Amino acid sequence: MKVEKIIVIVCTMLLTMFGLALNASVITTNSSFFVKSVFVVFLGLGIMLFIVRFFNLNYLKNGFIYVFSGIVLILLLVYILRYGKVINGASRWLYIGGFSLQVSEFAKLYIVTMLSYVIYKYYKNETIQLFAYGTVLFISMLVLLEPDLGMSVFFVIVSTLMFYLAGLFNLAKIKFIGITFGVAIVTVMIGYSFSSKIHNKINSMVSYQSSRIERYVDMVLHKNETLGVNPWSSSDGYAGAYSEQYFKVKRAIENATWLGSGFSQGSYTKYLPAKHNDYISVLALEESGIAGVLVLGFLFLTLFLAIIKISFSSESVFDHYITLGIGIMIFLQALLHFGVNFQIFPEKGISLPFVSYGGSSYLTNIIMIGLVLKARIKG
Repeated sequence: MKVEKIIVIVCTMLLTMFGLALNASVITTNSSFFVKSVFVVFLGLGIMLFIVRFFNLNYLKNGFIYVFSGIVLILLLVYILRYGKVINGASRWLYIGGFSLQVSEFAKLYIVTMLSYVIYKYYKNETIQLFAYGTVLFISMLVLLEPDLGMSVFFVIVSTLMFYLAGLFNLAKIKFIGITFGVAIVTVMIGYSFSSKIHNKINSMVSYQSSRIERYVDMVLHKNETLGVNPWSSSDGYAGAYSEQYFKVKRAIENATWLGSGFSQGSYTKYLPAKHNDYISVLALEESGIAGVLVLGFLFLTLFLAIIKISFSSESVFDHYITLGIGIMIFLQALLHFGVNFQIFPEKGISLPFVSYGGSSYLTNIIMIGLVLKARIKG
């Protein structure tokens, strides 16, 4: 096995173990997180081993797969919007028995494989390229309605980067994007005017996102920072501009040390919502220190460089673009997660690949790693 693939395996395993350790650290507040994390990790590793042993990337060179799976994916996203369970104002999960699946996570796998196939098979067919790009925009719109602005923008950025790096993002696609968004805006305006349900949905989305942006602007401009105000209280004006979650994150960052407080010893993140998922980097900062976060960053950078090396050493165009897309997908998501956690970007729930708690996220990412390991390398 080539050294780059060994590096990919090592980085993936170290990130997974880091995530398990952090999820174990929150066992004092919810023991189920760690138990479920262990189950998901073993399931994911089993799937990855199956891919490495029995799968061939040539199986993905079949257009019917993307037509069928694309239809299923879109139907599931529509179903979730109508019947999905609402948690914290968002409807993103499909419940099957006692298990929940976040369909938008699996959309990442679909997008990167489908676009790789289109670039490989239809490099000179602009009509199919536009159709594929339009499919990504439609999926992004459905995800936006959940609402999940960050993930929908993430999909558009990744697909645009893939086409751009392939030399296929030209004036025609820019015009297509403009026309698509124009039609979408007109459609939304019509629905907003004539449907009370759509009216309420849009109002809720606007309120949900604008409140986050307002808090972010206030943070950047250092507004409402008055001495003597209790940052943990929700009854004062100080907390009116910021969420309680923001305060806990801010305090954890301000009081960070090089080696941290130790696992399960964090005080600011102890009762932080989603500390095991969306804010796991802040949890890592408080409990494993600045050194721990630097290790996380180093592992993601090393993983990304190894995948890129595999991509540019691949024997086929398809292998090249599917590994390139996976590298971009994983690394960009990690960058967005770190940016949100350390308050560079506005609040947005986005998991850290391989580290955050979440079955759908881990399974999707570990499958993508399996596909990277199956890429054929020259020599």
